Amino acid sequence: MSEQQQPAAPGADRPVWRAGITDRSVLEQAVDAVTVRRVFGEAYEVNGTTVVPVARVRGWGGGGGGSGEEKDSSGSGSGVGYGVSAEPAGVYVVQGDSVTWRPAVDAGRIALTLGLALCGAAAVVGWAAVTRRS
Repeated sequence: MSEQQQPAAPGADRPVWRAGITDRSVLEQAVDAVTVRRVFGEAYEVNGTTVVPVARVRGWGGGGGGSGEEKDSSGSGSGVGYGVSAEPAGVYVVQGDSVTWRPAVDAGRIALTLGLALCGAAAVVGWAAVTRRS
């Protein structure tokens, strides 16, 4: 564990950072977090077939600043932050000279889309029934 990182609180999946971490250090970590190594996982072989996992990785960030001195006080400020999101995209399957793409299926996204479509259809049918009676 690095000296800048404290153990995560129970149930938390992210580290808690101490005050005093430099903006440059945060930016270096952000650059390291959004690299090709995060997109393509380690290839592995199963029964002569090579599998290369692939992920969709997105990163974003922002920063701040400050300074200025007012009468009888001084000012300063700083701040930088970033976020990274990764989700499975699928795998490349290599068998001999053949390479195929197998996309990952997100059952939650499919269920949400179908649920919204059914709600929309029910609303349209209900609206049509109400306007027809009038």
